[in-house]
Amino acid sequence: MGGSSSTPQPPPLSEQSKKIAQEVKENAIVIYTKDGCGYCVKAKNELYEDKIHYTEKNLNTIAKVIPNPEEYVRGLMDLTRQRTVPQIFICGKFVGGYTELNALRPNLAKILETCSVDNGETLRREFTSKI
Repeated sequence: MGGSSSTPQPPPLSEQSKKIAQEVKENAIVIYTKDGCGYCVKAKNELYEDKIHYTEKNLNTIAKVIPNPEEYVRGLMDLTRQRTVPQIFICGKFVGGYTELNALRPNLAKILETCSVDNGETLRREFTSKI
């Protein structure tokens, strides 16, 4: 009964959550989407307009090609604590959905430069080649 407060520790990540966490670290931006999601389309359109490359993981498509797609979706939800899409990861970190991406948009290119292992050179080349 001391004066210290303790924060409950989050539950350990499932194997599927660990796989997804690794997956999102391998790409600068990963967007988890579903067919028919208007905010998913808005997020992808804004990135396209800004000439920012992203990796899309469509949960409808994933459900057709992997065994136990429910485990995959549950792993994603365990990792993000979100039930809606889009779910957007930048530089391996979950940032939220469309609203959060839109708020980051003015600084997104700079954010991507700082998280790139080579000070953004690879990302700059990728952006320049698309202009």
